[in-house]
Amino acid sequence: MSVSRVWRAGLFGAGLLGAGLVGSVCVDQLWAAPTDRFTPPFAETAKPVPDLPELQRRAEAGEAEAQYQVGLAYQLGLGVERNFVQARSWFSRAAGQGHARAQGGLAFLLLLGQGGPKDLAEAERLLRLAADQGEASAMANLAELSLEQSPGNPRQAVELLEQAIRAGAINARYRLARLLIEGRNVTADVPRGLALLEEAAAAGSPYGLTYLAALLSEGEIVPRDERRAYALAQRAADAGLAEGLNEFGRMIAWGIGTRRDPVRAAAYLERAGKLGDPNGWYNLARLHEEGALGGGLTEARRLALLAASQSLPLGNAMAGRMLYRGEGGPRDPVAARPLLQAAAEAGDADARNYLALMLFNGEAGGQPDPEAAMAWWEQAVAQGHGPSTSNFATYLAEGIGRPADPARARALLQEAAEQGHAPAQFRLALWQEHGWKGTPKDLPGAIHWFRRAAESGHGAAAFRYASYVEAGEGIAADQAEAARWYRIAAERGNAAAQFQIARLLFAGDAGLKADPQAALKWLDRAAGQGYAEALFVLGDLYFRGEGRPADPVRAWAYFRLAEERGIPEAAPNRRVIETRLLASERQQAAAAARQIAAAIRRETFEE
Repeated sequence: MSVSRVWRAGLFGAGLLGAGLVGSVCVDQLWAAPTDRFTPPFAETAKPVPDLPELQRRAEAGEAEAQYQVGLAYQLGLGVERNFVQARSWFSRAAGQGHARAQGGLAFLLLLGQGGPKDLAEAERLLRLAADQGEASAMANLAELSLEQSPGNPRQAVELLEQAIRAGAINARYRLARLLIEGRNVTADVPRGLALLEEAAAAGSPYGLTYLAALLSEGEIVPRDERRAYALAQRAADAGLAEGLNEFGRMIAWGIGTRRDPVRAAAYLERAGKLGDPNGWYNLARLHEEGALGGGLTEARRLALLAASQSLPLGNAMAGRMLYRGEGGPRDPVAARPLLQAAAEAGDADARNYLALMLFNGEAGGQPDPEAAMAWWEQAVAQGHGPSTSNFATYLAEGIGRPADPARARALLQEAAEQGHAPAQFRLALWQEHGWKGTPKDLPGAIHWFRRAAESGHGAAAFRYASYVEAGEGIAADQAEAARWYRIAAERGNAAAQFQIARLLFAGDAGLKADPQAALKWLDRAAGQGYAEALFVLGDLYFRGEGRPADPVRAWAYFRLAEERGIPEAAPNRRVIETRLLASERQQAAAAARQIAAAIRRETFEE
C-alpha cells in the first residue's frame, strides 16, 4: 500500500473568524508630552556655583542664602553629585530662616516626593509663606496645587498665575499659556496662550522653549516649523532641562528639523531619563524596538518598564503590551495587567484594546469577562482605534458581552474599513463573502475589500484575494497575478500562502519556474506555523525520500500532527508507516512529533 500524495490546496484557508482577535502596536506617536506640573524656583536662574567649598562654609555658619544655594547645587547636581536628600535638608535649614526661594524649593521637593515622602499640606504651607513674600514661582505652584485639588474651580489658580506673571515669573507665563492653549480646566484662549508662550520662550524659559518646540513640530495648533522647533528644543536641552533633552533627542531620533541620527539622539534621551523625565526612557525604548539601536526588543522592554515605573502612561502601555505579547522576554499576562489597566484608564486606546483582549480571554488569573472587555473596546472605538473597532464589531454582531446589534456592528466595521484599517477591511470582506449575521452577500464587494486590505499589508487578505484570482471566481482568472499575491502574502507570514507558493514552485505553474529547493523552504515555513496541509505533504516527502533523505520516523511524526489538525488521509498513512517501525523507532517518532509540535507552538505565537 502506497502512501497517498494529496495537495490539500483548498480555496479558502481561514474560517469566518479565522483572523482571530486583533492586536496592534502604536507606531506613530513619537512625542510624549512634558510631564512637569510644578515649576521649580530655579528654572530661570540656576547657574553653576563658582566656589562650592566657600559656599558650603558660609552655609554651615548659618547664612540662609548660602544654605539655599548649596541645596540648589545638590538638587541640580551643580558641582556635586545630585542628592535630593541633601537638597531637602539644606532647603529646610534656609526655609526655617524665612528664605522665600528656599521655602519654594523645599515645597517643590515635597510636592514631587523627591528626597523623602510627599507632603502636600506642608508644601502648600511653605508655598503660601513664599508667595506672601512675593516669590513668583511659589504663586505658580500654588496655582497648580489649586488646580490639582479643585479641578472644577480653576478661577483661583488663574488668578495666582496672573499674580505670578505680574511678579515677573517667566514660567508662570508658560504655565498659564499651556492652560489656555489646551483648555485644561479653563476656557481655551489659544491666541493669548500662544502670546504668553512666545514671551516665556523669548525670556529663555526652558519649559516654554520645550512646549513651543513641541507645538511647532506637531503643526496642529501653530503652523509646522521644524527648523525653529529644533532650534528651540536645542536651547532647552542646553539649559539642562530633562523635558528639553527629551524633546531635542526625539527630534534627532526621528529627523525633525535635522538629519536623523538615532545614536546621537540616544545620548540626549538617556540624559533626560536620568534627570527624571520618563519620556526619555520611552523614546529610547522606541528606538530599540524599531531596530534603530542595537538592543533589540530585550532592551526596549527594559526601558519601557523603566518608563512605566515612573507612571508614564505611554510607558505603561508599551511595557504592558510587550509583557502581554511576550516581546523581548517571557510572556507575562499577570505583570501586564496592571500596566495595561493604568494606561487604559489614562486614555491610551492601544492599551484599552489589549486589556479588553485579556479580559475577553480570561487571562491574568481571571475568568473571561466579555462585558468588561466590550466596555473597554467601546471606549477605544470612540477614539477611532481600528483594532478595537474590528473586535468590538465582531462580538457586537454575535451578541457576546452585549445584546446583539448586527446593523451597528456593520456600520462601525464599514467606517473603519473606509478609513483604511486593514483588519476591518478584511473582516468586512469575510462578512460580505459569507452573508454573515444579515450582511448582504456581495462577492465582488468582498473581493474589493480583500484587495484593499492586501494593499494595506494584510497577509491573510492577500492570500484570500490570490485564491479568487487563481480560481477566476468573481474576478477574471490570472495565474501570474495570483502567484504574485501568493508570494506577497507568504512573505508577510501567511502560512496558507506559503503552502500555495510551495505548490506552484514544485509544479512550475502560474509562470513560475520549477524550483523544488525553494518550494521546500516555503513548505517548511508553512509547517513551522502548524499549517496542516504542509505537515501532511512533508510527511509524504519524508516517507518517499523526495527532496530530502527518506526518514519514516519523521514521516510518522508529520502525519501524526497533520492527523491531529484534521487531515483524514494522514491517519491511514501513519498506520501504514507504523507497521514498518520497530518499537524503539515508534518511541523516536512520538518524541519527534512532540518536538515538532513544541516548535510550532513557539513560532505560531511569535507570528
